[in-house]
Amino acid sequence: MIGLTEIRAIAMALPQVEEGPPVPAARRIAGFKVAGKSFVGVETGGRTMTVSLPEKEARAIVAEDPKAYEEIWRNGKTFMGLRVDLSAVAADRVRDLIERSWRHCATARRAAR
Repeated sequence: MIGLTEIRAIAMALPQVEEGPPVPAARRIAGFKVAGKSFVGVETGGRTMTVSLPEKEARAIVAEDPKAYEEIWRNGKTFMGLRVDLSAVAADRVRDLIERSWRHCATARRAAR
């Protein structure tokens, strides 16, 4: 299973990424941002990771393997991203998801400017 050390290395190798402080209220022990927007979080216990993806893309990923992936919703109304069970997903797939999330967030920030 890929862990926090490897996730940190993948995320920090991407352009303009900074690591933020842990966010206990969000169950995160580590979080990574690009252009001020969170794109990856490692949750308490280090067994799950969250990524920010478009809702349609996240739904397609969940449909592939509902035991490994879960949609994240705030109050059942606002789509927030995707939770990944790190014990059920290969390291290459985790890298791919981190890179997709970075592209999604970096592109969204540039487009908003």
